Amino acid sequence: MKFHRLRLAAAASILATLLAACGGGGGGDAPPPSTATTTPPPASSAAGATYAAGSAQRLAFDQLNASRQRCGFGVLAQSAPLDQAATAHASYMARNGEFGHGEDPSKPGFTGASALERAVAAGYPAGSVGEDLSTGGFFVGSTAADSIRNLLAAPYHAQSLLTGFRDVGLAWTAVNARDTLVANLGVQQSASFQGPQGVATFPCEGTPDAVPRATNETPSPFPNDPSAAWGQPITVAGPNNLRITSATITGPSGPVRVLALYGTGATTDPNGEFTGGWFSVIPDVLQPTTSYAVAIDYTAGGTAGSTRFTFTTAAH
Repeated sequence: MKFHRLRLAAAASILATLLAACGGGGGGDAPPPSTATTTPPPASSAAGATYAAGSAQRLAFDQLNASRQRCGFGVLAQSAPLDQAATAHASYMARNGEFGHGEDPSKPGFTGASALERAVAAGYPAGSVGEDLSTGGFFVGSTAADSIRNLLAAPYHAQSLLTGFRDVGLAWTAVNARDTLVANLGVQQSASFQGPQGVATFPCEGTPDAVPRATNETPSPFPNDPSAAWGQPITVAGPNNLRITSATITGPSGPVRVLALYGTGATTDPNGEFTGGWFSVIPDVLQPTTSYAVAIDYTAGGTAGSTRFTFTTAAH
């Protein structure tokens, strides 16, 4: 299994993300938008999606929106142009046996060299566009919903999927005989990023299906350890002046070792992504089907605050 993230250059704070081999996505040229109190509140509902019930796209759509809404990041609306862009790129990868964000204009199925170009070609009035790719599965019987869970279990990819996009388009195909998910996310030129009010986390209270073990993200959160593995990271988002003062995760056997705390004023993030009110608390590998209690203390603008919640890991 391998995670990989690609940066794409584009205007207007473009965020580009990917997952290579069997995992997540995350990242971009610019930091995620501020989650300051001026950010519009998160959307609580979106127009009904047209993905067929039980389809891979519907499973991924429902999983992503359930995770975002439960934890206060706002839901995404289905976008027909982004669906078209995702489907076009899925077709290109399948036809050419290639997995990645780029497309070669000399090869069949070319619709744009970057996720931004493909979205614009499909008619999306892009202010900002991101793309996540996931191929393969972490275990036998994995689904498109599991692809979203795995994306959310990689620190940089989780940050990307929780960023304040408003629209999403999805496609599902086979690349080199491996099930592959394409997720294009965007904000239109006329819209603004949404964001949590105050401080929000993923997972959060009641999350039932966190991933107990993840590995092989690129760029690696632990670049000096090629065999690094970790448990479900706690992604924290808040105003630009947010500072975490302590973070603990406790399971049935006692405290879980925290491998890293990335963000402004905390451990230096080796890839420089966790800034501007974004943090990642990365624990050691967790046990499956187990509940964990999280305690995070912080300051925001000099005012102390805290959050306490419990989440549960899935069987895989």
